[in-house]
Amino acid sequence: MKTNQIIHIALIALVSYGFFGALYISYQNLQGHACPHLLSIPVCYIVLAAYGAMLLSLLIPHKGCKHHFFSMGWGAAFVIALLASIAEFFTEGAVCPVAGSGSMRAGSDLSTGIPTCYISLILLVAILALFIKGPYKKVCELPEEQNS
Repeated sequence: MKTNQIIHIALIALVSYGFFGALYISYQNLQGHACPHLLSIPVCYIVLAAYGAMLLSLLIPHKGCKHHFFSMGWGAAFVIALLASIAEFFTEGAVCPVAGSGSMRAGSDLSTGIPTCYISLILLVAILALFIKGPYKKVCELPEEQNS
């Protein structure tokens, strides 16, 4: 198997993990578990859409769209994960849902799980590194007329 194929499979696996994690938390939100809101929109829905855009970018063959969808999705998810992680850290919890339960925890009781914003932040850094090493590098090496 070529290195590019391994990177592509790893990217799809990591983005799928993020997508299905956000889907699970969004489902839990529909069941009544709290999901933080941005204005009146649950943040978990925004993160789900962002991971969905990244996943689509890996499945769409058009190289120009690949970078646009990926960049929009990754940027939105990263900003949310970063800001939520900072808020989670400085407010000692109760900002992000915790892994495994999909619900919010009260205070700083870390024994109930890892905040999903921390997981998403680490996941997004790994996804970006793989994207730059794989699809982005591949497109940058193409002649200019094939990039559009």
